[in-house]
Amino acid sequence: MAPTDWIDIVTTTCHACGCGMREADTFCWTCGNRRTAPAADGGARPAPLAPPAPAAPPAPAARHVRRRAGRPTPPQPSPARTTRPARPVVAATPSRVQSGVVLGAFGVALVAAVATSTWWLLRPEPVTTVAAAPPRTSAPAVQPPSPAAPAPPVATPVPAVARPTGVLVPAAVQAPATSPDSTDAGGRSTSYAAANLLDGDPATAWRTEGDASGLTLTFTFAQPVRISEVGLVNGLAKVDPHDGTDRYPQGRRVLAVTWAFTGPAGTTTVHQDLADGVRELQALAVAPAEASRVDLTVTGVSAPGAGRAFDRTAIGEVRFTGA
Repeated sequence: MAPTDWIDIVTTTCHACGCGMREADTFCWTCGNRRTAPAADGGARPAPLAPPAPAAPPAPAARHVRRRAGRPTPPQPSPARTTRPARPVVAATPSRVQSGVVLGAFGVALVAAVATSTWWLLRPEPVTTVAAAPPRTSAPAVQPPSPAAPAPPVATPVPAVARPTGVLVPAAVQAPATSPDSTDAGGRSTSYAAANLLDGDPATAWRTEGDASGLTLTFTFAQPVRISEVGLVNGLAKVDPHDGTDRYPQGRRVLAVTWAFTGPAGTTTVHQDLADGVRELQALAVAPAEASRVDLTVTGVSAPGAGRAFDRTAIGEVRFTGA
């Protein structure tokens, strides 16, 4: 409905309050009085008693009404007051009564527990008097005898290892180079192997071609030995039995050697000079040295005595003596 439609339907006014009414309205929306028509003689009819208020209709939506000049505002129905229905009285059931009793008992117990805890925390500490113990009158404690100090360990003497004395014979000998076998004046074969150094015969020898300077002969013992003296024959000290030729001055003679003794304590080196023209064994005393191997190095030789045809170096014998 348009805003102007409401204004168009206001056709009369209430005789009691003067508010506008519609022609179809029986009661005034403002004061609630029944509308009465004017009397035929021009007097007003007495207002009948107001009927009981009808149930309040739903409030109409607010409308914007544009008032025309000279027309009163149509009456707005006042919303009827509604009375809130009374709550029904619910009778107490046994379960509700039991719940209340349980809650009450729990509350009493809680209060009692709090009170007991507070008293326990704030209670005064009892004073306890302890009587002093009488002094003890006991005999002095007897100290046990101290154990005797253990006797110092007695060193057990280690028996000395018996070392061979006298002439020591190596178990093996190695030579770097050896001259081939030859024949003497009687046509007999002659060998110059390194084993000839240890056979105890100066007429047999180890021989190598040319100058032997720098060459090393190695002697190995089966067990460590204690050596106090060394010596050698520095040439081929042989006289040919068939024609009497002296072989010693024909070839080169050894003039200097170096002895190296290798044992548990390491290696000890000793130098020895040899005289030319001495056909016998030339010995050298050394500080006792424990060794299991001896290296003999040639460091100096003479020139060949019979020319280039006899340019060879020979050692007739080597000897070791134990302390």
